[in-house]
Amino acid sequence: MKAVELNGFEGLSSLQVVDVEQPTPGANEVLLEVKAAGLNFAEIEMTKGKYPAGKKLPFVMGFEAAGVVVDAGAQAKNVKVGDRVTAIVSSGGYAEYATADAGFAIPIPDGVSFAEATTIPIHGVAAYALLKLAAKPQPNESLLIQAAGGGVGLYLVQLAKILGVKKVIALASSTEKTDLVTSLGVDVAINYSHANWADQVREATDGKGVDVVLEAASGDVGAESFKLAAPFGRIVMFGAKNIHDTISSAQIRQLVYQNQSLVGFNIPTQRAEQIADCIPDLLTWIAQGKLKLFANSSFALADVKAAFEALSSRRTIGKVVLIP
Repeated sequence: MKAVELNGFEGLSSLQVVDVEQPTPGANEVLLEVKAAGLNFAEIEMTKGKYPAGKKLPFVMGFEAAGVVVDAGAQAKNVKVGDRVTAIVSSGGYAEYATADAGFAIPIPDGVSFAEATTIPIHGVAAYALLKLAAKPQPNESLLIQAAGGGVGLYLVQLAKILGVKKVIALASSTEKTDLVTSLGVDVAINYSHANWADQVREATDGKGVDVVLEAASGDVGAESFKLAAPFGRIVMFGAKNIHDTISSAQIRQLVYQNQSLVGFNIPTQRAEQIADCIPDLLTWIAQGKLKLFANSSFALADVKAAFEALSSRRTIGKVVLIP
């Protein structure tokens, strides 16, 4: 079968489309005929050796995929051949076929495309778990969301309003994206490519600062967002860019003198039940039309480098997918 393999850590040049043996599902696994595979920023960092791969080179890339079950192990439960599912995969999703733990195969709701379904296992679960387990915003609080037009961001802006957050402030990189998140219900949408974006955030909070800052951007935007936290506020750091960051002495002083909390977040793989607990709500809200899914950019498997370049450019909206 055709697959995208990573054979080094020199960036996108280390990606190759190759022929590999089709994987065989284990006793508790299913085999998917992949219809769409989702790209993530963490995988860009992985090609550079800046994100833990957990596998020996060379290996098939891809955290997640959506497709049709074509085979199942003897102990696989609640999933049968012919089911449309999406999942975090074990064998690599940038391929024509991939294996996944049957226990974490998520049924694709009616009316949801395979491309849209790839947003659920990582972006959807991460966004909901981030809010539910780490940020814990209260109805009377304000919340700052960076990269609101991206895959995780589009979930965050919608979930925050579903959870009843009083004031959701969204940062995005273009008018097209600020218009989109406004249509999804955010209270304030700000184009962070404008020099005065931080002042606009302060104005939106009447100079008080933001109660909860979701910080994934790193760099100048991340540092400025850090400063926007209100006294007794919470700063939640997540995403592939932040794992190599350090906290400055000025930021430590801010945390202490402003009585703020700094929280780290990653999808809680150590406690699988916390992931599972997020899925029913997500599927219900999707089925009810409260959660809209966005996967507006698709590329052929052979065009994987172009797909990653599109994702890196931040010109895309929502999920970027590969179609085998």
